[in-house]
Amino acid sequence: MIDDGAMYDTRLPALEADVVSALVEAGHAAGLQAIAHVSSAAEAGLALDAGVDGLAHVYSDTGPDGHAGEELAARAAARGVFVVSTLVYIEALAGAGSGAAVRSDRVDNAAHAARTLHRAGVPLLAGTDATVGAPAHGESLHRELSLLSRAGLTPEETLAAATSIPADRFGLTDRGRIAPGLRADLVLVDGDPTRDIAATRSIADVWKRGVRQSRNQRS
Repeated sequence: MIDDGAMYDTRLPALEADVVSALVEAGHAAGLQAIAHVSSAAEAGLALDAGVDGLAHVYSDTGPDGHAGEELAARAAARGVFVVSTLVYIEALAGAGSGAAVRSDRVDNAAHAARTLHRAGVPLLAGTDATVGAPAHGESLHRELSLLSRAGLTPEETLAAATSIPADRFGLTDRGRIAPGLRADLVLVDGDPTRDIAATRSIADVWKRGVRQSRNQRS
């Protein structure tokens, strides 16, 4: 990487197939899930072949033309693999969040991938890859929900992508839903997010473990 003059935004080299398979096998033997960080359809395919449980990032190098995305979605669905979407991160990389409204094929491709995965029955988890720069913590999740909704998820499906589905996939049986006996992490909003996902931005109150939170407190 040094010889190639690699910088921060340079794509990291992908692991070989046998290495990925060995890592997945070791993780499963230890009782852990194996989640692969991917940035292309080829990497996603390699990870699926290795038997991963989930993919971090939708792939953004395949568009509506061709059948590669549909084939990958069908394989992921058949294997019960989930995908953490991070559409907002791909949008941020394209510059769409900078105020310049810069668009790229990758943004549209990522939305198409999310739509194709969802239609195939692949569980989508709302993720942002929020970091020190962009996308920003907090706001990025609201944007992610909006992008998932645009990709074809209903408002209720979009809410599930940020609540019950992640809880189920990561074995967090005490949260992710509103029900007696579960952890009372609650957000009260003005509006009905089951009809318009943008209502999640209008936060009126927050409870953490059953304790009402103040906007000025840290916990």
